[in-house]
Amino acid sequence: MMETAAAAAAAAATAPATASPAAAPAMAAGTGAAAAAAAAAAATAMAATAEAAAVPPLERLTAPEDIAKASALLAGGQLFRNVSADHLAHLASRMTVRRLEPGEEFVAQGAPSTACYVLASGTASRSRVTWDGQRHVVDPAAFGTTINSLHAVRGDAAFASAACASPEGCTAWVLGRDELLAALASRPELGVEMVGGLAAQVRAATKRMRTPLLELPPPALSVPAVACAAAVESYYRSALNALLNARLAGGGATRGSLFPNMHVQVPARVAYIVGFKGLRVVLDREVHPEQHSHPDFVRFATMVAPGVLMTPVSSILEACNAGHANPEPLLRRSTRGILPRCGREVLFGVGLNQLSDYFEERARSVTPSPVAANLAGSLTAGVIAGYLSHVPHNLSTYKLMEPGKSYAELFRKFVDTSVREEAIPAFLSGRGRAAARVGLAVLFPRGVVIRTAQIVGSFAILNGIINGMQAAEQKRITAAMREAAVSQGGGRARSLPRVRHRQRE
Repeated sequence: MMETAAAAAAAAATAPATASPAAAPAMAAGTGAAAAAAAAAAATAMAATAEAAAVPPLERLTAPEDIAKASALLAGGQLFRNVSADHLAHLASRMTVRRLEPGEEFVAQGAPSTACYVLASGTASRSRVTWDGQRHVVDPAAFGTTINSLHAVRGDAAFASAACASPEGCTAWVLGRDELLAALASRPELGVEMVGGLAAQVRAATKRMRTPLLELPPPALSVPAVACAAAVESYYRSALNALLNARLAGGGATRGSLFPNMHVQVPARVAYIVGFKGLRVVLDREVHPEQHSHPDFVRFATMVAPGVLMTPVSSILEACNAGHANPEPLLRRSTRGILPRCGREVLFGVGLNQLSDYFEERARSVTPSPVAANLAGSLTAGVIAGYLSHVPHNLSTYKLMEPGKSYAELFRKFVDTSVREEAIPAFLSGRGRAAARVGLAVLFPRGVVIRTAQIVGSFAILNGIINGMQAAEQKRITAAMREAAVSQGGGRARSLPRVRHRQRE
C-alpha cells in the first residue's frame, strides 16, 4: 500500500512538466486533489495494518491437560455424546481461547451461529426473549456442557443469548464453524458418530409406551407378594374406614375401634386383593376379545368383572367396621348397601388394576426410576378412583349403618350432611337452591379427602409392596440361574437370564 501511495505522489509531481501552459492552472488543481486523496488512502491503509498487527493471534489449545478437559466438555454436549475420544481430541486441538468479562454476551439471539462454546471456567446464563418482550431463562440442563453446538453446524440463527454469569469472568473455548466443517470433511466417521448420538437421543425421547386402557396386559402374579401386601394394607384401610365412618355420621357420633375384628379383616382383605389380581390374570388368559364381534365391549366387561365378583368379600370387610352402629349379625349386616358398594368396587378394581398400570406406563417416559413410576401411577389412579367412588361409598356406608331407611332418604341425608344451607348463594331459591345443594354434595362430598387419601394410600402400599417383592424374587431367581449355569459350564452363564427375561415378557 505504501508503494502505491508513493507512485501516486510521483505521478502528481511529474504531471505539470508535461502539460501545456494554458492548462497548467487546471491540471495543478486536479493533481493536488488526487495527491491528497492518495495520501489519505495511504494513511488509512497504514492505520489498518498497524491495528491488525496490534491484535494478537488467536490462542489455540495445546496443553495435553487442556485438550483432555476440552474433550470431556465436548462429550457432555448433545452433539458430541457419541463421538470417540480420538475425534474429540482432534476437535479440541482446533479450539481457541476467549476471555469473557462478567456479563459479556458471546452468543446473541437471532445472530448467525459461527461457533460453539464450552466454558473452561465460570458459568454462563442463557436467555431468550419471546415475541411479547418477555425474557425467559433457558434450562442449563437442556444444553449440557456445550453452548450453541446444534446451531453451529448449519450456521442457523442462535435460539437464545448466552453471557458470562460469573463475577470473576469466564474462559471460553471456542470451536469455530469452519473448523467443525473441516473436521467433518476430513473425518467422515466423525459425522457418522455425531448423527448416531443424536439418533440415540431421538430414540430415547420417542420411546413412549401408550397401551390403550382396555388392552393393558396384567403383570405376572405372585400370590405370596400380593398376600403380604394385602395384610399390611388391611390395617391402614381399617383405621381410615373408622375415621371416615365417624366423619360421615356427623358431629357427636361415636367413632368405632380403629382395628375391629382384625382376625376377620386380615384374611378377608387378603382374599379380596388376591381375588382382584388373580381374576384379572385368569380373565386375560381365558377370554379372547378379538374373537368376538364387539371386542371392546368384551374388554370392558373383563375390566369391571373383578369388582362385581369381589363385592361380597368387600361387604364382609365393611360390615366389620359398622358393628358399633348396626347390631345385626355380621353376615346379615354385610348385605346392607350392596348395590352402591358394587359400583364402588368396580371403580376400586379398575383403579387398582388398569388405571395404576396405565399411569405407571406413562410415568416411565418421565422418570427412569421404576419405583418412582410405580408410585406416580398408584397416586394418580388412587386420586381418580377415590374421588369417583366416594358417592357410592357414602350411600353404601349410610345403608350399612341405618338399614331401615331407603336410599332416597339416605341420599337426602348425604346432601344435608355434605352441604350446609348457608353455603348456597342467597339469590337462589326453590328448585334452583335444591339443585345447587345436590350438585355441590356430589362434586365436593363430605369426607372426600379422607376417602381419597385411603384409596391413594392403599394403592401405593399394595402396588409398592407387590412390585418390590416381585423384583426381589426375580433377582433371586436370576442369581440362582446364573450360579447353576456357572456350575454346569461357563458357556451358558450369560444366555440363561436373557431366556428367562423373554419368557417373563
